[in-house]
Amino acid sequence: MSAIALLMGLLLLSYLGSLIVGGKAARGLPSGVEYVGLGFLVGPHALGLLERSMIAEFAPVVQVSLGWLAFMVGLDFGRVEGRRVRVGSMLLGIGCALLTGVIVALAVHRMLSTAKIDGVDATGGIVLAAGAGVVTAETTRFAVQWVAARWNAKGPVSSLLVEVASSDDFAPLVAAGAIFTLVPTASTTVHLPAVGWFGVSLALGALLGTVTALLLRGAEGYAVWGALIGTLLLGVGTAERFGLCSIFVTFVMGIALAAVSPSRRILRRMVGSTERAVLLPMLLLAGAWLDPRPAIENRLLLGVIALVLLARIAGKLVSGLLFRVFVPAARPAGPWLGIVLLASGPFTISGGFVFALRFPGPVGDTLLLAAMASAVLGELVSTLALKRLLTHLGEVPDAVEPTSQKGAVT
Repeated sequence: MSAIALLMGLLLLSYLGSLIVGGKAARGLPSGVEYVGLGFLVGPHALGLLERSMIAEFAPVVQVSLGWLAFMVGLDFGRVEGRRVRVGSMLLGIGCALLTGVIVALAVHRMLSTAKIDGVDATGGIVLAAGAGVVTAETTRFAVQWVAARWNAKGPVSSLLVEVASSDDFAPLVAAGAIFTLVPTASTTVHLPAVGWFGVSLALGALLGTVTALLLRGAEGYAVWGALIGTLLLGVGTAERFGLCSIFVTFVMGIALAAVSPSRRILRRMVGSTERAVLLPMLLLAGAWLDPRPAIENRLLLGVIALVLLARIAGKLVSGLLFRVFVPAARPAGPWLGIVLLASGPFTISGGFVFALRFPGPVGDTLLLAAMASAVLGELVSTLALKRLLTHLGEVPDAVEPTSQKGAVT
């Protein structure tokens, strides 16, 4: 099967899946795990329709797709549906994501300091612990939007959750950029400390965003797409050449472009229309890339994944408490707010995929599996909990509970 035929097949499968599981109001599941499952089904460890070597040929395309998605996050950072996110909501989202990531990373680091895992050296242990924090830190905005689309949920808590979830990608993306600098590629002849490589990543993204804004002056039609795609390819290629985190570089590029370009509103609409076309094939390939054998063969790796999920639950429960402390409107939500924050989205899987491509072997495979397990966990518990919570708060108009039943969320 040629590479072009495989790409066309993936695109066709993704849109067929969208029609099968989607609805008119909200298509698919918030986390996108159905596409990951489809990818695993046709991958080398299930039906075997796709070989691992064939998927590896698509690694550059996947890196560009992941970079494009991070660029979209950066371009729209600090905004929800065209309006600015409140500063308090942004700081709360970043703080809670950082808190969850640190709790997960410390828990995994503590486990690895007492139990040695075959194939994971000291540096690999640091990457595994810190990477676990990265791939479990976020709360997806898609869960709230999914509930809002299906049940017309609207109110202060719904708005708060969307704003917070739209801002919390900042912490894991910056952390991912820092983690990659710890392990530069062996092929590079330039030697810099980790802080130096991080500065290079930051400067590269900011420079490309500024250059793109200059190229877009007076550009129309296909010239706009050419400038966007060309500079993004340059950013991803440069990041890959030096072992930097491509999604961090393109995220910074998106922020810089939005800050400098006067056409930022038009660019957001243009780029936003491509999200689904890029996201669905990436999720399919992530599922096909997934290799559960290292975790199955090594129970310690299964223990790491279980610990990651437990630590994520703890982190989100503490985050829910912070919500209720700092936001009076969220206090009636009760402790179930932390369960709602477990919702994971495509960024969780994208983060795991980035680590799997950069650190092949037990570290990368475990992080991708942990990311997918986190997404499944969120899908099972958070979506229904969110609908139940918003109903309790009276933000689902067609299913408002009687006042006498609003004493507690059960």
